[in-house]
Amino acid sequence: MKSSPRLLARPLALRLAFGALLGASFAGSACSDGLSGDAHPTDRVNYPLSVTADPSGRLLWVVSGNFDLGYRGAAVLGYDVVDNRFVPEVAFEIGSFPGPFALLERDGRAVAGFIASRSENAVYSVTLSGDATNPTVACADGERADPDGADSILRCRESGAISTRTVSDEDASVELTVGDDPYNLTIRKSKNGVDPDLLLVGGMGDGRLAQLSINQTGVPTLIGQFDLGDGLYGLVENPATGRIYASSKLSSALSVLEVARREKADEPGVLELANPYLRLVASVSIPEPAVVRDRARDLAISRDGTRLYATYRTPDSFITLDIADDGRGNPRNRVLNKIAMANDPTAMAIHEVDGQELVYVSCFRDDRVEVVDPIAGQVIASIKTGAGPSGLTVVDRPDLGVRRLYVALFTDQAIGVIDIDPTSPFYHTEIAEIR
Repeated sequence: MKSSPRLLARPLALRLAFGALLGASFAGSACSDGLSGDAHPTDRVNYPLSVTADPSGRLLWVVSGNFDLGYRGAAVLGYDVVDNRFVPEVAFEIGSFPGPFALLERDGRAVAGFIASRSENAVYSVTLSGDATNPTVACADGERADPDGADSILRCRESGAISTRTVSDEDASVELTVGDDPYNLTIRKSKNGVDPDLLLVGGMGDGRLAQLSINQTGVPTLIGQFDLGDGLYGLVENPATGRIYASSKLSSALSVLEVARREKADEPGVLELANPYLRLVASVSIPEPAVVRDRARDLAISRDGTRLYATYRTPDSFITLDIADDGRGNPRNRVLNKIAMANDPTAMAIHEVDGQELVYVSCFRDDRVEVVDPIAGQVIASIKTGAGPSGLTVVDRPDLGVRRLYVALFTDQAIGVIDIDPTSPFYHTEIAEIR
């Protein structure tokens, strides 16, 4: 029998962390593909890695990582934040050891979603339809083995995922790959109506940045690759300029890339057969101590596109970089401030309150979310959470009665719910956990 989701009220007092922390780094090498075993349940998380807010404001997409290989595969689950219930109809199963889930939004609604599987070195994609109260999900080579039973989850098979493709012209043929140990990804929407929408996927193992075009129905095609340094981790686009920023766990430098534009839709490859779009335009070095444990993690861009935020783990810190244009069409790329953080800062979410931009930072080993005022250059609040906070997302919809920050609690196998309503007596407090 399926278990019902539990929204558990948390006491305000501190509680003990659960044993040793699992997965302190999510960048280990890929392991078994988890193809055998029980189907992933549609109403229970297993080592959740990240959460993504649907543009409808009602649905939360939860990446359940299957890091203990307890199920046949990992899954992306849907959770209705208004009715506080899982939505089994939109859950889908993928390969194990996934990265974050990215949504392609058009006309105010999500039309497709993308996620990498490190166990299979592949990218899965789903198309989304329906509305917030009746959403539907479909994937290539997908099936529901037992729609009314224990195997009711939509299973997106590896055969329908993207891992390699051969491209050719009259002079050469090149084998493209997603890359080794793919994790993070970002979507760059077309800026001129001629370029396609692009999905960029970073391979941590070999530093390969895969380029996939996305057609009008949200289906991706592998079209190119660009090799950066090993340990490729964070990826983010500056929507104001279209530049792509990439971080590495193995280097203190941030890479800055641009997309070469086509003049005509039918123009052949702009740069080269294996790399039709990307060019490296800058490398930004961040000062670091002599002894290094780990380097950059997540990247985020301010709402106005003038600042880049980065989390670092040597030392544990939050860095603000000035990326506004210098008047000659180039980013300034200078460090504005570096703020000490709790242990293992990981992911970020940006939220604006009364015109003030705040950055929420999950700190994995200290079981808390730090609240940063990037302009003042200081931590203004520290929120105690369950064990192993990782990916997080904001749902600020007063019209739906939801003003919350949701955070994946990897070690506690739950989703933390944090009140972000400034008028609430529980402002900046974890008020519940979803299990």
